[in-house]
Amino acid sequence: MACTSADNVGELITWVTAILLFFVLIPSVYVFLRIRSSGNRVITVAKLATFLKQHPGDILILALLSGLSCAVILSILKVPTTLISTVVALLAVSMVTALFNTFYRVSFHSAGITILIIMAAQAWGPVFLVLLAVLPLIFWAKYHLREHTIPQLVIGVAVAVVIGLTTLFLFGRF
Repeated sequence: MACTSADNVGELITWVTAILLFFVLIPSVYVFLRIRSSGNRVITVAKLATFLKQHPGDILILALLSGLSCAVILSILKVPTTLISTVVALLAVSMVTALFNTFYRVSFHSAGITILIIMAAQAWGPVFLVLLAVLPLIFWAKYHLREHTIPQLVIGVAVAVVIGLTTLFLFGRF
């Protein structure tokens, strides 16, 4: 979305740098340090992801600290509403899914992909809803790997749809 919204390369680099800093670098360092503080070694990126699956409270902390900071900075940078609403929707999906995961496992993958498809359709047109066709593939993979049950995958989609529509409504895009 940043690529299609930026007026110049400098603007694009600034926006992408902020997003990468707050959504990739800071969370990776945080999880790396959390794993190291428990006396374990971080060998792969997969271990970082596994840690987050097992610690939904840390996802909430990262969303509140790093994610909200990113949203504020993007607002200060005056990014287009489409980009800021996507960041807010992703944060909300992460936080709600993490809250669910404290008592019932819900698929971050199905929720995250669904929210991205909804926001892409809002930004670039309803033709992008055709991307919903990837959801059965994600369902099959997560179910086949025994990472999720069908209800866990469906709840992830439901959470994303509710949050996506709510975000679009709050940002005056629906």
